[in-house]
Amino acid sequence: MSLRRKSCLSVAAAITALAGAAPAAGQQESVAGTLHNLSVSGPGEVRSLSETEVCKFCHIPHNAETPVPLWGHALSQAQYEVPEIRTGGTAAPAPQPDGASRLCLSCHDGTVALGDITSEPRIIPMTAGDRLTPGRPGYIGTDLSGSHPVSFVVPDGMTLADDSESDMTLRPLSAIGGDPDVVLDEAGKMQCTACHDPHADRYYSPGRVPRFWVKPTVEEVCLTCHALR
Repeated sequence: MSLRRKSCLSVAAAITALAGAAPAAGQQESVAGTLHNLSVSGPGEVRSLSETEVCKFCHIPHNAETPVPLWGHALSQAQYEVPEIRTGGTAAPAPQPDGASRLCLSCHDGTVALGDITSEPRIIPMTAGDRLTPGRPGYIGTDLSGSHPVSFVVPDGMTLADDSESDMTLRPLSAIGGDPDVVLDEAGKMQCTACHDPHADRYYSPGRVPRFWVKPTVEEVCLTCHALR
C-alpha cells in the first residue's frame, strides 16, 4: 500500500470540514460536549429539535441494529467510490466500508436521516433538515476516492510499492499494534475509528488537527502506521 505523506496530511486537513461550533476545551473529553451530541443540548448547528438523550442517536440498549456496539442508528445501504490500495507492483480498489466505518457513514454519507433510530417509531426531527447535505458540517458523501482507504486488513511484513513518487513506507504490524491510541479493529482492519475517537474531541484545532483525532497532531497518527523514506 502506498500513500504520499503530503496526501495523508491533505486528507486529514480536509476532515476538518466536519467542524462546526467548537465546544470548550474541557468539555471535549465527554461526548456530551462534542458535535456528536445530537440532542437538544448539543453544541453544534446539527442537533435535535426535541430529543434530550445524548447516546440515543448511535446506541440503544435492546434490539440493536448491530449487537456490538449496541448500534441503534439505521445503516446506510450505499455503495461507495473507493480509493486504490497498492501492494507490491499491483493496485486494487479498497473494500467497501464495513465494521465501524459503515456505522460512521450511516450519518456522514448523507443517505440516511440523522434521527432514523431503530427504537423510535418516527424519525427524530433535526435542525436544518433530516440529513447531512453538501456544505454542512459532518457531510462526507459517498465518494471516498480521495480519502485514506478503510476496512482493509493491514498487511504484515509487506513493503509498499516501489513508487518513486511515494515518500512513505508501512511500518511493521507489531509496531502499529503497539500504539495504544491508533487501534485496528478485532479483524486487524483499518477503520475510521483507528484515527478518530467518536466519543472525545480533545485535540481539535481548526486548520491543524481534525475533529475527533486520537493524537495531538496529524503527523503522530500518520507515523503510527507509516515511516518516512
